Amino acid sequence: MKFRFLGDGDCPDWLLAEINTLSRMTSIKMKVLGQLVAKYLTEGYLDEDRVKKLTQDAKLETGDAKAMIAALDLIFSSSTSHAVSATDLSSELQQLGLPREHSTTLSRLYTEFSPQINATLSSQSLRLKRLSSIETIEKESGSPFVKMGLKVSNVDGTEEQTNVTIPKDEIPVLLSELKRARSLMEGL
Repeated sequence: MKFRFLGDGDCPDWLLAEINTLSRMTSIKMKVLGQLVAKYLTEGYLDEDRVKKLTQDAKLETGDAKAMIAALDLIFSSSTSHAVSATDLSSELQQLGLPREHSTTLSRLYTEFSPQINATLSSQSLRLKRLSSIETIEKESGSPFVKMGLKVSNVDGTEEQTNVTIPKDEIPVLLSELKRARSLMEGL
């Protein structure tokens, strides 16, 4: 069976096993755990003490807690990535065996946190270096080669320089290819 929140893919076996574990928690504890995981996805911090307390109250082991966090992480991030509606998410989680109360709770949390999760996922994706300048470093008369320096700006603002040596007659080809690549990227 295909699930929209998983990108129209099959549900992994480990997620099915964790749905069973999640079902053993009360819906209130499920809500708190879901909030903790959603905040982890948006802020990058997981309150492990609260997670430990929640899972101990539900008589679950540490391994189960880690697996439930991974399951909720997958559910929230995958649902957000595939822009699934909250009703579809709730329905599909019920099809996987999660109780109605639990799936409704998770779909409400998904509705509440999906804009922030989407912003966080977007900021973490497609981090590319950017070519900031090209300069001629060494050009010997009579030599068929030119040494050029390529400065690349990293995402964090630092710059790196890479030196390349190319034949003089290839410079127009390089320039036209760089212009073509820029126009294609601007079109995206």
